Amino acid sequence: MTSTWSIAGLTAAALFAGAIVEPPPLAEAILYGRAAEVRRLIADGADVNAPDDTGMTPLMIAASAGQTAIARMLIAAHADVAAAAQDRTTALMHAASANRGEVVALLLASGADADARNSGGMTALMIGAFGGNLEPVRALIAKRANVNAQDNQGRTALMAGVSNGDPAVVSALVEAGAKVEAADASGGVALTYAAASGSAAAIDVLQKHGAKPTADDVVLAASSCAAPAVRVLLGAGLKPDAAGVGGRVPLLTAARENCADTVALILDRGANVNVADADGRTALITATAAGFTEVVRVLLAHGADMDVADTLERTAWMYAATQGKEEIAAMFEAEKLRRKK
Repeated sequence: MTSTWSIAGLTAAALFAGAIVEPPPLAEAILYGRAAEVRRLIADGADVNAPDDTGMTPLMIAASAGQTAIARMLIAAHADVAAAAQDRTTALMHAASANRGEVVALLLASGADADARNSGGMTALMIGAFGGNLEPVRALIAKRANVNAQDNQGRTALMAGVSNGDPAVVSALVEAGAKVEAADASGGVALTYAAASGSAAAIDVLQKHGAKPTADDVVLAASSCAAPAVRVLLGAGLKPDAAGVGGRVPLLTAARENCADTVALILDRGANVNVADADGRTALITATAAGFTEVVRVLLAHGADMDVADTLERTAWMYAATQGKEEIAAMFEAEKLRRKK
């Protein structure tokens, strides 16, 4: 699974804020919604298709800023709805990214290509879904945008949507025919992305539409400290001790990430509190060495063995003593006395 998304759609204001030069008069008038000034500039011969120093055309600026009336004015003056910047981003992509549903509808009605791709292979639908922007997503679906298109890394709009975690966007996509089993170039599916983002709501929607969770999904959710997502995945019948790729198990993963609530949930579901990795390190040894006090507290409450040694023949006690973890060492002492009673 490739988790890094490179997306078009910086707002026009952000682009100009980073620019050294002042925006052209037409761009500035559009950005701040000065419709009368835009109309005058167009009448005076301003080029409605000229890109500025940031590469954005007037229509892209209007789309990003949500200036629907001005966008309509520009289109009437023959602004090119298909114009693309150097990275092949279009006005439609900017509108979808900025959650400008009304502008998206206008551009589509004016002939914008719903399936145009930027240099990364992303469509407006993917970009809108990643932003959790329901209105643009619905408008694009209504215009029959390809819900199963894949970008240069094989990722789909559904993968983008579950990465955001908005269940309404996820539902809209799957109800429009998005394939829950489609895989990216690394073999990740939508459920993989939902687990990595820790979205319990998105996972629930995907499972209701046939997605089958794996042990890797639980490990991914555990690594995100996403206890609700772990709960949903384990509720599908997965065992809390099931190992994912590389032998990783949910409990050790959650302990390494200092996820006390997730550790507690996994243990409550029956995980072996003393499970160890290839180096013999249990969750208690890992949490102690890292100084994760709350995780240690949860593990002790669930009966973690303080005397288990790793392959270096070091116990959690030893890590606490040699690394100055005084609070944890005191917890061990108290727990030892409690267990003797």
